[in-house]
Amino acid sequence: MIVRARAGMTLMELVIGLAITGLMAAAGAGAFASIIDHKRVIRTASASTERAASIRETIRSWALSGNVRIQIGGVPRGLASGVARTAGRGAAGGATGGAMNVANVTPAKAAGDELTISGVTAVNPSMQPNVTIRLYIDADENTPEKGLTMEYQPQVQLPMVRKMLDSTIDVFTVEYLDVRTKRWIASSQAATLSGGSAVRVTLGSSSKTAASSILGVPMVFTSNLQTANTNR
Repeated sequence: MIVRARAGMTLMELVIGLAITGLMAAAGAGAFASIIDHKRVIRTASASTERAASIRETIRSWALSGNVRIQIGGVPRGLASGVARTAGRGAAGGATGGAMNVANVTPAKAAGDELTISGVTAVNPSMQPNVTIRLYIDADENTPEKGLTMEYQPQVQLPMVRKMLDSTIDVFTVEYLDVRTKRWIASSQAATLSGGSAVRVTLGSSSKTAASSILGVPMVFTSNLQTANTNR
């Protein structure tokens, strides 16, 4: 008896083959989508971390090159509050900033703590030495900025400039290390200080998707602290 070879597939074999191919395609598409989502998460987290690290390093360079003002009598209301000329030299050898020209100065309302650094010689947006910089969380409805913001005056003859640093950072905590008790004192309680020997700054964000874990790591500066009597 002669057995003839089949020239094609049966209908059942074709259906089974198509089903297996469809399952493999569906599994591959799911895995591909998961890879894309994973890369997107990594890319977003990396950008957030880089932005947070850059802001931390910028604040650190300003604080170390200038003089951090310990505000006695409450949180300062802005550059117009720091009208007393300070003496001394910063860490980088530059002279400290003088009195600010209060003409046309309209400091924005801050939410919580703020930090004023005078005599900044490090690189800053004004591209000028001996600049006084105010850092705060903008809570003024009359200004377009939000989140972590800075105010500075390039020169005594020029008006104040306001610049938003990061809209996702909405927590800015400033504490001072008391010389006598060796305890950290809140900025709002600076009047109780027995002399400050260090300042601790902590950033934060209520946006979990945009926040980076390094934001919660405090920054401590141990030099160039000055006292300025300031009342609300």
